[in-house]
Amino acid sequence: MTQAHAFVSCFRGKGQRAIPESIRKKAARDADLAKKQADKRAEVKAARTTVRKEQAAKAAKYATEMAAADAKLIADKRAAKAAGNFFVESEAKVAFVIRTRG
Repeated sequence: MTQAHAFVSCFRGKGQRAIPESIRKKAARDADLAKKQADKRAEVKAARTTVRKEQAAKAAKYATEMAAADAKLIADKRAAKAAGNFFVESEAKVAFVIRTRG
């Protein structure tokens, strides 16, 4: 509770003094700013929640893809061994680019 709000509420209870206009305006402005700030925080929190859910879904999808790739690799190695062959994992593709000037 702000000092201005406490100051306003102490005069309201007594009812003997008038509340200065500047104090009323400040209390109204503070209440409006507090409401706007609360709305903004709620909006940001909702946006963060949405992004977090999307990221969790992407991570789960990636994890399942990687698990499937690992399982396929193991299955291929076992199949090659059962057939009496060797299994060679795929390597990264490399491109050599040579620039000739002139």
